[in-house]
Amino acid sequence: MPSYVCKYCHQSKQSLKGLRSHLAQKKSCRDAFRRRFSAIIQATSSITQGQREADQFEDDPDSQLDVDEPAPFDPPNLHSHNPPPTDNEPPPNTTSHSRRASVEDVEDEEPGGLPKRAWVTDFPSPAGTALREGETAFAKLQREKEEAGGNLWLPFASKDEWELARWLTTAGVSQSAIDDFLKLPITRDRTHPSFHNKRTFFQKIDTLPQGPAWSCESWEVTGDELNEKGEPIVETVELWKRNTVDCIQELIGNPAFKDNMQYAPEKLYAEEECKTRIFDETWTGEWWWDKQKVFPAGVTIAPVILSSDKTQLSQFSGDKAAWPPLIEAGNQGVEMVCADGCVRRVHPILAAYIADHPEQCLVACCKENCCPKCTVPPDRRGEVVYSVMRDPREIEQLLEEKWKGESPADFKAYGLRLIDPFWKDLPHCNIFACITPDLLHQLHKGVFKDHIVSWASACMEGGEAEIDRRFKVMTTHPDLRHFRKGISLVSQWTGTEYKNMEKVFLGVLTGGSNPAVLRAVRAVLDFIYYAHFEAHSSDSLAKLEAAWNSFHAEKSIFVDLDIRDDFDIAKVHSALHYGQSIRQLGTADGYNTEASERLHIDFAKRAYRSSNKKAYTQQMTTWLSRQEAVRRFDAFLRWAEPQPLVSEIPQTEQDSQHDEQPTSLARYSVAKDPGFGATKVKTLVEKFGCANFVRNLEDHLRRFSSSQPLPLVAQNIHDRTSFDVYKRMHVRLPAIRQISRTPIKDTIRATPSVPAKPLRKAIPAHFDTVLAREFPSPVDPSGHNQDNPLHGLCVARVRAIFRLPEEYGPASKHPVAYMEWFTPFHTVAPDTGMFKISWSTRMHRRRTSIIPVTQIERSCHLIPHFGREVNLQWSSGDILDQCSTFYVNPYLRHHDFVLLRHAVAGTVT
Repeated sequence: MPSYVCKYCHQSKQSLKGLRSHLAQKKSCRDAFRRRFSAIIQATSSITQGQREADQFEDDPDSQLDVDEPAPFDPPNLHSHNPPPTDNEPPPNTTSHSRRASVEDVEDEEPGGLPKRAWVTDFPSPAGTALREGETAFAKLQREKEEAGGNLWLPFASKDEWELARWLTTAGVSQSAIDDFLKLPITRDRTHPSFHNKRTFFQKIDTLPQGPAWSCESWEVTGDELNEKGEPIVETVELWKRNTVDCIQELIGNPAFKDNMQYAPEKLYAEEECKTRIFDETWTGEWWWDKQKVFPAGVTIAPVILSSDKTQLSQFSGDKAAWPPLIEAGNQGVEMVCADGCVRRVHPILAAYIADHPEQCLVACCKENCCPKCTVPPDRRGEVVYSVMRDPREIEQLLEEKWKGESPADFKAYGLRLIDPFWKDLPHCNIFACITPDLLHQLHKGVFKDHIVSWASACMEGGEAEIDRRFKVMTTHPDLRHFRKGISLVSQWTGTEYKNMEKVFLGVLTGGSNPAVLRAVRAVLDFIYYAHFEAHSSDSLAKLEAAWNSFHAEKSIFVDLDIRDDFDIAKVHSALHYGQSIRQLGTADGYNTEASERLHIDFAKRAYRSSNKKAYTQQMTTWLSRQEAVRRFDAFLRWAEPQPLVSEIPQTEQDSQHDEQPTSLARYSVAKDPGFGATKVKTLVEKFGCANFVRNLEDHLRRFSSSQPLPLVAQNIHDRTSFDVYKRMHVRLPAIRQISRTPIKDTIRATPSVPAKPLRKAIPAHFDTVLAREFPSPVDPSGHNQDNPLHGLCVARVRAIFRLPEEYGPASKHPVAYMEWFTPFHTVAPDTGMFKISWSTRMHRRRTSIIPVTQIERSCHLIPHFGREVNLQWSSGDILDQCSTFYVNPYLRHHDFVLLRHAVAGTVT
């Protein structure tokens, strides 16, 4: 396969299309290409000279890029942040260009409605300019190793020894266990590592390249508690810290992040006319664009994201020891070698502060019954009131007056607390705009679990007991936790439990709640799911804000039913700021406290467990430094030697799968060896429920026969005829910019029940429901319809997945599935907005057929229509057979929400 190499950054691409896409998306290469194109155009000003230059150009690899038409690499607003030309380069082309991108810039639209590649508008003046070439830490380390003999693995003897050292460091093995392992005869005599105990092992680890150093500052703090003598207790506290600018340099200069770095702001649009704005990462938001305007041309801004814990913050919020490097760098800039090997003048500016509500209020110097972002009165937080945002200079002035003993009127009106803010000297910092949405504490735990669940439960006929019964009999799905005992007895809730409850809560309430309650709950869930988008458009942000307005329009039902007196709740009010925060700083997923809490578990708690619990903080910093050193060295090796460092573990027979390449967009995979080999038709009928198997199979084979007689082997199918049957299949859900940049694996099960045996519990049957096409799409092979993404799709239950022998002819190309069909997507429940379907019948029997698995698009989840109270005879295992009417669940996964709620809005009536 030919390799296409970008001559500007030397990255290799497997196709010309890949190289064109690379040049269209990578800023530095795009600019270099424009300068080269400008030189060629200028050189062809005369016919004679033009012919000579054209002859030279034919031999240039860039000639494959259709330079006659530069538009494919020419996004909107070509006045881009070009680096200054060198002596050997012509100046940038200043000819006026169209601000619209070529249609070649954007490929097909994704199922979520956004283009696979957005139209780009560059910042109108130079930004993120490279001053000169530099040497990254990885490049320097590689050069040093080559000069020392070429062993990349030093200080370890070999690749195998390094991989052993990496595992011992990162696998959570205790120091004593490492010592015991290295002293085992099998390790000492056969492996022969160059380290023989934990002391020599950690000496090796400590010679690896290190990151920013830790330092400690201690001082005495006088508390508000008294000792036995009646004197205030004095405690010595320690602040362990790193130089913030060194940390930024470490991150921005790591070549492992090269393809994910952005050095200048851009605006993204969904169409050529640049009407629909797209927001995802910070560099697409208004904050960076606006901040870039106040700096000189060519400057690089490094948006800084901070996250804090309340306890640490309350002790050190007034200390300034950690901030001078960041203050100086933000004002004057610091030359840094960036991940692409270029030196830039970088100004680190605080852009976002991640914290839950108590920490947010502490940072904002306000009381916890106030909004940390705006000046809304506490007793109006339950209204749709867009109050004036807090102003940093005004708040600083009020705090300063209060410190002097004065009593400014607005100090109390703004709900302020007398705290010396750490942020007052940080350049270009508006701390109140920096406070970001907190999906975990504000939405999942706060608005949903603490409020909506309790309010809606109180409105439910039958109360918590009825809700528990509905959770117990809920239909199952691989991506859904089954609350077998209901939810009232769950003692410890985590983010995972909140999210799994959200997936079915609206369906649980149907039939037993006031319609206004359903509409209020639907609005909250829609808002939560929109808030989770990893990419937003102007359209989806409008829907996010419309969902919250819908909640406010319906919330009075809780007052009417004597559930609430008011809605003056901090977390309820915080939702009003989500839209503006996303427009300013990018999507909320990048600022979720779940990430920092996960890091706290992974590092702070593991670091503490690795200590001897005495003077543990210093030991924790040592442990962290070693973990970072190993991960940094591992990243270096992957950069220097791109091949996988660990051999792929051979798959077990159970796990091994082969991928098929069907004509449908939905790619599938099944196990190499079927789970139920040589399964007789009689078993498929009796155990799998394929009641009309023989007739459906004959009909399926006739569709492939093109009016020709069926193969002989297929002309006499009987009870003893056998087929290889699979337990499950996997479908790859397409990448959707709002959800994931990579395809998602979707599991579809078709397994009968297994009775209990001694010491083994019974296994229930799993026959999953899917979205599928009963007939191949006649127009679009991908099945994607931009006007109505559900066009041609119908819900069905998969009773069996099996493969036809090759003797059956063309029908054996792909595995097939026995399907039980539901009615089409014609009815939408007005209060829940969910599609309502029922079993499709023919001659008073369920309508069934056999289709190739290539016509299965994805799994789906059905919620039973419970009515006023759940039927006590129903169980989770048989509810699909016992119930006749269902709702198609749009909240199972965010992927389903995009398809069944966001993308179909306005397309189905």
